[in-house]
Amino acid sequence: MNYKPYVKILIILVILAVLDYALRSLLEKLSLTSPKDAIYFIDAQTGITVIIIAVGGYFIIKIFQNLINQAFLSKLERNVASTIRVVLDVIFYTILVMAILAALKVNLTGVLVGGAVGGIVIGLAVQTIAQNVLSGLLVTTSKTVKPNDAVSLISWIWGSPIIGEVTKVSILFTEVKTINGNIIRIPNSAFLGNTVFQKLESESSLAYPYQLLVNADVPANDLLDLAKSYIQDSFSKNGLKNPEIYFTGKNGSTNAFTIILHFEKIDQLNRLLNMVNEAFDKAYWELKKKS
Repeated sequence: MNYKPYVKILIILVILAVLDYALRSLLEKLSLTSPKDAIYFIDAQTGITVIIIAVGGYFIIKIFQNLINQAFLSKLERNVASTIRVVLDVIFYTILVMAILAALKVNLTGVLVGGAVGGIVIGLAVQTIAQNVLSGLLVTTSKTVKPNDAVSLISWIWGSPIIGEVTKVSILFTEVKTINGNIIRIPNSAFLGNTVFQKLESESSLAYPYQLLVNADVPANDLLDLAKSYIQDSFSKNGLKNPEIYFTGKNGSTNAFTIILHFEKIDQLNRLLNMVNEAFDKAYWELKKKS
């Protein structure tokens, strides 16, 4: 364990204490020789104390900042570390300001009450930002998602699923490049609190489970077999891996089919969806005419 920083803090405290004592003693002796100016010497003592607290506090904070950075922050990602550093700086310098106010004999009770009221007002104003920051810390530190992840995001907030590749994870927003080429910035508070997300990963490739609803006025098994043959034919011709296709449910007037698509790059997905939809549409109308 490195004890040098703690020794430095101790030395600074000792030097400042000795300096404060020596200057106070000097001013007290001067006040005795000139009683008329005693009030000025008292103010001078207060000023010296404030300067010593400010200077000493500044150097002690710097030492603590270096300690925390070496032991903890340097191991985190840059954006996470910078956010934590800002929060710690606010705490450290707030304590220093309070110490200076105490040396100036300011009524801290009034300051704290006023600060509490102001804190409530500011807290309400920045509530959303705070939620995003905290959510961003959770996202970045937990590695929930990271750049280059292919994901599907579903939320009641925006309706249709967002399918794409994560391009950036920051403290406030997560950026996703959709399969349509758009860049969407999702607030981290919505991303974690109101979103179901799925990484489109399988053992050897990316995989996306696509659910397709078709009118139930044609036999589901016949539609499945015919559509599967069309899909396998078109995928084979294009050198693509055949998807897995299942009849997964019936809901009144519709049949639900699940098609698990396998692909190498996220920008291939639109093309695969188009091929699947065309195959099912062709198979449906062919059976419809027969019936």
